[in-house]
Amino acid sequence: MGAHDLHLTVVGLDARLGALGLALGQLDDVRIELENVRWSRWRARRATVVCRDVHVNPPATLVTSPVEFRVEVNFSDIPEYQRVSWLPLTVQLVGSELHVKLHRWLPARVFAVPELPRGIELTGVEQFDDHFVLTGAAPVLRERLTLGQLAEVLKRLASIQSRTRSDTTSGISIWGT
Repeated sequence: MGAHDLHLTVVGLDARLGALGLALGQLDDVRIELENVRWSRWRARRATVVCRDVHVNPPATLVTSPVEFRVEVNFSDIPEYQRVSWLPLTVQLVGSELHVKLHRWLPARVFAVPELPRGIELTGVEQFDDHFVLTGAAPVLRERLTLGQLAEVLKRLASIQSRTRSDTTSGISIWGT
């Protein structure tokens, strides 16, 4: 999926930082909160990406292993779907397809969920009254950075480090980024 197919707003960043890890170019966990997510014809009200064991490898490659993904989708945001509000819904994930049933005796309507970026594969679905949550994961994510992007990452890490305590359990939260 190309970068032009995915649109989102980053509303928060939580990182668990340790002084030793920062000195070695490593972060324990990075949690990114997103809103107003659009990919292909799909929309989501909120998404969360958790990157574990984040580090920079030479030459200028950002690596995280694994990556966990959650995206909340309102039933009203399923493309080309008209919900009858008084009928209970059942949602199932079958491969990369979402099977939505208005009633247990009616056939399911099948919706292809578009490919997620960076090799994230769908792993499950949780159903709620007015929305559902798709979960996904990738065992490893490698992102090659330009020198400019690497300099920006290092600058942000230095900025974060200067705002945290020097012990190994410090953490930060940056909201409204």
